[in-house]
Parts: sequence; C-alpha cells; structure tokens
Amino acid sequence: MLAHFAQGDDRQATMVVVTSALRASVEDSGDHEAGLERVRHSLNTIGRNFGAEWNPSYYGKDLVLVRAGKHSPPVGVITGLLGAEHAGGGVRHGWAVGHISLAGDSNARRERLLRACYGISMAARMRRDWPDLQSSRADEVLGQAPGLLSVRKGASLLAGVLVRPLGSQETGLGAGPEEDPRFPGLQSADAWRAFSAAPPQRGLYVVSDVHDIEWGTPCLRRCGVRLTEGNAHQMLPLATMWLNGHLPLEDVLRRAYRLRVGRESLLLGHLRTMSDAAAAGGALFATLGDGLSGIVSDAALLRTAVTTANDWTAGQMHSGAGLARLGEAGFGTARRHAHFSLHVTKTLKGTAHRERILHVFGEPLSVDAAGSVVEFLSGLWKAGPGTPGFHHLAHALRWRGWWHMHLPSGAYARLSLIFDSGHDSGAAHT
Repeated sequence: MLAHFAQGDDRQATMVVVTSALRASVEDSGDHEAGLERVRHSLNTIGRNFGAEWNPSYYGKDLVLVRAGKHSPPVGVITGLLGAEHAGGGVRHGWAVGHISLAGDSNARRERLLRACYGISMAARMRRDWPDLQSSRADEVLGQAPGLLSVRKGASLLAGVLVRPLGSQETGLGAGPEEDPRFPGLQSADAWRAFSAAPPQRGLYVVSDVHDIEWGTPCLRRCGVRLTEGNAHQMLPLATMWLNGHLPLEDVLRRAYRLRVGRESLLLGHLRTMSDAAAAGGALFATLGDGLSGIVSDAALLRTAVTTANDWTAGQMHSGAGLARLGEAGFGTARRHAHFSLHVTKTLKGTAHRERILHVFGEPLSVDAAGSVVEFLSGLWKAGPGTPGFHHLAHALRWRGWWHMHLPSGAYARLSLIFDSGHDSGAAHT
C-alpha cells in the first residue's frame, strides 16, 4: 500500500500507526493462533472505521493508515474503538501519528514513508506501554524517552520494530507471486491459508520461531566461547548516546534503521535456509513474525534444516521447532500440539539438549532434559512476575497436563508446587 501511495504526486502525508500488545493477547488466549486472530480482528475493526480517505494496511503486526496532506487523526474514533476493545476484554493498543514531507521519484517517496513508519511505530509502542503519555505526535512521544527508558529498554525499543520490507533498489530483491513481501523467496501466509484449507492427512505439522531475537540465545562455539549477539546488543551504544542526550533523535533513527535493515536481511537468510533445506520433504510458510509453519514428511529432515539455519546465524538468532503428527484428531489438534512442543524448545533454549532445536509432541524428555526444565521453570517461579521470560511460566501452567505426559515422574513431582500453586492465568489444554 505504501508503494502504491508513493506513486502519487502529493507533497505531504499523514501517517498513523496502531500497535498491539500481541504477546499479552496470545497468553490471555492460551493459543497462539487464537491470540493472533484477536489482534487481527481488533486492528481490522479500527482500519474499517477510520474513514475512507485513510488507506489502511499492515506493516508486520502493526496497522498503518496514511492520508495525503497534513491532517489530525480522528482521535474520537480511535479512543472510542480502543476503549470499546479494552472494555470488552480485547487487545491493548497504542497509537501515534506523524507528518511526512514527500519529494523525488516513487522509490524515494516510498523509502521516506517506510523510514517514517519505523519511528512512528516506536512512538506507538511507547504509548501502548505508557498510556498516560498525552501527546500522540511521534516526535514528541520519542522526545520523552530519556525520562522513561533505561538504556536496555531503549535498545529493545530500537531493535524490536520492523523496518521496510526487503526488495528496494538497494538489495535488488523482490517478492514474487505468493511470496511474503517482507521475506522474498518465502511462501506467504496467503499461500498457507489455501494450503491449510485442505491439509494432508499424514505427515508432521511444523511451527518454528526464532527465540529471543532481541537479546540472543547463548551459543557454544567450537572454540568454546559463548556468543550472544541479539538485535538489541547492536543498539546499546546508540541507545546510550540517545538517552544521554549526546545524539539527536533524527540521527538515532537514521543509524538504527540501517542496523535494522542488516538484521532483517540476516533473518531472511536464516528462514530461507531452513525453508530450502526442508523443501525436499515438505512446505514451510512465513506465517508468524519470526518463524515458519507448514507440513513435512520427516522429523529428521526438519532437524537438519533447523540445525543448518542455526549454525549459519550462531549467537545472533536461534530457531526451535515444534512438530506434531497429523492423524484422526484433526489439523487443529496437531497445531495446538506443535505449539506446545515449540514451548518445550523455548524452555530448553541455551542448553545442550537436542530438544532445544526440535521436539515432537508425544516424545518424552530424558531425565537430564527434564532437570533443565525444572531448573528453568522453578527459577522463573521464584523470581516472580516482571522477570524477563516470565511468560514461559504462564504457558507451562496452561499446558501442565501435557508436561505431565512428557516429563519423568520425578521431574513432575518437583514441579508440582508450581503447577498446583494456583497462579494459572488460563485454562490448561487437555
């Protein structure tokens, strides 16, 4: 949509970005796809009611609306819709607005819109997390960051927002038919919908995810040195200069954007490596923000694919994959089972256990792997809410029945205090 808008001759544009608390919605739903659907429904509602003169589209997991000229957004419409969603137990949102000057040819104008989207998206996230912020103008919101953010949180903010889709003149890459515009060469979610409407009755359902893409997953190199370099590590020097007042916001956004483009290219390579390696026995689709979904014929094939991708980006990004066998229980059950197995890989990330890379639902964990599960979940439980990664404990509580199936009895007994503590925030899947 932004590329189409850039082909006009307007000299100025107004852009609104609406973001969501996606992780909270997924956790509240107890099911990844159900959480995504809640977010999509909420953003679709906002987009439909914004007004015909605004042009809505998605940018990653955000809603972007752009209009020719300099305008004030329909604040009453936004606050009314967001208030209704929140009151109805819906999705928590944040939004911000920016005004963009346009010049040059369509490529230059498109690049200007996409770069502006980066900063406005960050401001929307700040307003989501600090709802008392009064101004909705992106530059004014980001101007308050030095008083609100630590250096680490500032680096996370700079690293966590998507940048423009690949395919500009800089890269020479472009998405073909049925490919994801963010990930040229990967089949898109649209192709997945058609495929999943009549899925095969045999094989393994797959869901993968890049674990801790912002701060990285510890990796043991052959030399014995542990390396962790997530997206946010790159941003720490930049965040320090920004929040200490040593670098203007415009320079911060320009430098951060360039770093994000590099990491998006690395992510594309990681996912394409996995997808290409699995193509001999299946099909994977870019259906999640940092992962793939699809069907494969063989778990060993996918293990090789994930391992190959992880080796290529060792220390910078690391994927895990959950698998579940298709059968009489149906496609939906296989999908839920695979998401539990993906949760197993996240629980074991950074360890030496083979299940950190791939787990098939129904395959029990070894005594040693179970010990690492107990250590990880017990540590989160003792540390309490607010601990980084605490959401993994929320998932474990929902899925405690499935953990019972996969853990040796001694490990489950050690976790009984946690599982029976009454801290569950959602019904367990059985």
